[in-house]
Amino acid sequence: MKTRILLLFAAILLALPAVALGANPGQTAPGEVPAEALQRWQQFTPDQRQQLRERYHEFKSLSPAQQKLLRERLEAFRSMPADEQQRLKERFREWQQLPPERKAKLRELSRRLDELTPEQRKELKAQLRELQQLSSEERLERRRVLRERFFDRPMPGGSGPGHGRR
Repeated sequence: MKTRILLLFAAILLALPAVALGANPGQTAPGEVPAEALQRWQQFTPDQRQQLRERYHEFKSLSPAQQKLLRERLEAFRSMPADEQQRLKERFREWQQLPPERKAKLRELSRRLDELTPEQRKELKAQLRELQQLSSEERLERRRVLRERFFDRPMPGGSGPGHGRR
């Protein structure tokens, strides 16, 4: 789920050039920029314009299917309530600040969680709720047992679910 949210936010960032320029395929002749889009463009600082140009080039390098998916995710983001959009933006900022090693561990954990059956996920969630009630020593031991039970092997870097959390 976290990965999907992050991908949604990345889609928004990649689609910003199209939004900033008011891109709507088929509405203007090639090379023609609508006046409204030009006005919005002029409101950006030079640094913002450069970032948008870079994102635009990244977006254009994607396949049409990937571009379509990003546009759909942007629309989904726009349809979210403002508080949910804000929460998503904050989670993305937190993700950006994580070291690459931590991101890799979280991606691996997410991949493994996706491999669990719905029954296993339900059981894991129940176990994690119980885990919160334990002392720190009991919690460490229980996490080890859960890791072995649900994931069969330690996470890369010797960590397990929840390892290194704030």
